This record gives sequence, C-alpha cells and structure tokens, in this order.
Amino acid sequence: MIPHDETAAAPNSPAGRVPPVFPSRRAGALLLSLRPSLALQLLVAAGLGVATAAVYTALAPWFGAWQALPIALAFLATGGLAAAAWRRKQPAFLEIGSDFLAAYSLDGACLAAGRLAGASQWGAWLLALVVEQGARRATILVAADAAPPETFRTLAVRARSAAGR
Repeated sequence: MIPHDETAAAPNSPAGRVPPVFPSRRAGALLLSLRPSLALQLLVAAGLGVATAAVYTALAPWFGAWQALPIALAFLATGGLAAAAWRRKQPAFLEIGSDFLAAYSLDGACLAAGRLAGASQWGAWLLALVVEQGARRATILVAADAAPPETFRTLAVRARSAAGR
C-alpha cells in the first residue's frame, strides 16, 4: 500500500506546477481550440488514392501489372507518411488579438504569429489565413468542421477585414 502524502498533491506545490503551454500568450487575447478537420483529412486521403492510382496506371504498361504494384504501394506509403506529418503540423489552437493572429500545434509549438495579410481567402467551408511574420508569410487552413460555427464566422470576418487593408 502506498502512503498518502498530502503535500505532494497540493496545488501550490512548486514540484506539481505545470508550466503554461503557451508562454507567449498576450493578455486579453482570445484562445480558440480547433479540432482535426475530417473534411481536409478525407480530401488528402482521396488525393493520395488518386495519385497512387495514377502512378500505378502510368507504370503498369511499362513494367507489367505485378512489377508496378510494389512501386505504387511504396508511393502510397511515402504519401501516407507525408500526410501524417502534415496532420501533426496542423494548428490545434488559434490566438486572436485585435492586431495579430497566432497558431499553435497540439504540443504548444508556435506555427505562425503575426498580422493577417490582405491575401487571406475565405469561403463557406474553408479559410486560408495568411499570416505576415515580418518578411515571411505563413498560410493556415481552417476548415468549417474544425471550429465551432461562431469561431469560424469570427475568423472569416477577420480575413475579410484584413483583405480590405
């Protein structure tokens, strides 16, 4: 039996404190949580399937059906690994302030931070938010099924107002 130690579980214990996940968070900024977009994942999977079929179809007349199959499967595996890496780099949290937008991955790494650029595009189902980071630009894709409707509307309004600059 393990003895119960009340000091180890105390919330004010320095050993039990967890550092903030987002240390660069600005005061008064809205932090929005995003879930993985099923629509974007299905589109990536469908595109990978079509590309694999195209590789197989292009190589089968030259190498034969059975010899082209391992090459097509290797292409599918490589594309699947690339899709998994892309999925891990998708934003899980957005921090929106009056003059900036920051995107964070699930592990707390900052993917992009800066002002929304006028090149941002919006639609009914997908937002392409372009964030200016000095001379660099980063594009963040936000699908409608990744955020609650109110959050998606807020981001669309921000993109429209950035396009008017």
